[in-house]
Amino acid sequence: MKRNKFWMILGSFGLVLTLSLSLLAICAEAQPAAKPAGKVTWILATNPGPAANSWSFHPYPRFQKLLELRSGGRITIDTKVGLFPPNEVIHAVIAGRADVGWERTPWLSGTFPLWDVCLPFLWDSIYEYEGFVNDPRMMEIEKKTYGEKGLVKIADIAVESLDGIFAKKPLATVADFKGMKIRTAGLFPTLALQKMGASTLSIPTAEILEALQRGTVDAIQTSRGWGLGFGLPDVCTHISYWKAQSMFSGMLIVNKAKFDGLPADLQKIVLDTGREMQGQAIYGAAVDHMQSDVGVKVSRLKVTQPDAAEINKARELTRPVIDMWLERAGPHGKQVLAVAADYAGGAKIMLKK
Repeated sequence: MKRNKFWMILGSFGLVLTLSLSLLAICAEAQPAAKPAGKVTWILATNPGPAANSWSFHPYPRFQKLLELRSGGRITIDTKVGLFPPNEVIHAVIAGRADVGWERTPWLSGTFPLWDVCLPFLWDSIYEYEGFVNDPRMMEIEKKTYGEKGLVKIADIAVESLDGIFAKKPLATVADFKGMKIRTAGLFPTLALQKMGASTLSIPTAEILEALQRGTVDAIQTSRGWGLGFGLPDVCTHISYWKAQSMFSGMLIVNKAKFDGLPADLQKIVLDTGREMQGQAIYGAAVDHMQSDVGVKVSRLKVTQPDAAEINKARELTRPVIDMWLERAGPHGKQVLAVAADYAGGAKIMLKK
């Protein structure tokens, strides 16, 4: 009798144990799958713009989608357009108020001059510039100098030169710039046009058309595509090509503390995705630059392409701007120009000793 009770108790215990294990299994199946290790959501700060380098983030979120795809969803991007003014995105990323940011580098040349190598008449094409930023020496300098500011630069999202001078008359020679009132944007193109004899002004974008109509300015220095998109052919009759700003770069940056906090495999994915994005954006910018010629023809603007002798004359006149850049760029300035000399079509004159 006692033996039977023992087996009855043991059987009951087994039944309870079996039911308990089954219940645990059911509960486990009902729970959502665990999130992959290291999954994060980053805030990306960007601003609208009319050129291909801004379109890569808004309205076409190419970078965001690539990063989410490459990381298998472990990194997702929350895009904020206009969260910070265009020239304050970098400070927001440094402070950690945004995790990632896209910033137009030349607009920061007064604060971070070393990173703005879009110097007058230096680069003949965006592919020269691409070779420069991909040079291991330049990459090492940027890793060090960006890191010192609490940043990791993962891509250079550039467009071709801001070589369009939109006006009501042609500018075929350097002499034609004398006394011309030209609206510029950025420290070094402003200095360059001053060396060429122009009077430069800074005017808010919203007031440009009215300024041209009223004669407050005689011309606008900007990119071909931006000028076309903004409606400058409505108030101008000519466009002349002078590379007072020979390239226009954009930095895609990550807060260094946030980057360092990622697992090693995600760090690699971020860097690789940035590199992939950089190549795609530069190719797209080159195509966009060429296609703008079609827009110029449709607009019926009269095109002036200065001859090589006049371009070289402008290079000689604006050579002091390189010295001004060196004075501001700090201890790495000479190293950066030494790398640029291996790629830039205008290096023979602009970077001569």
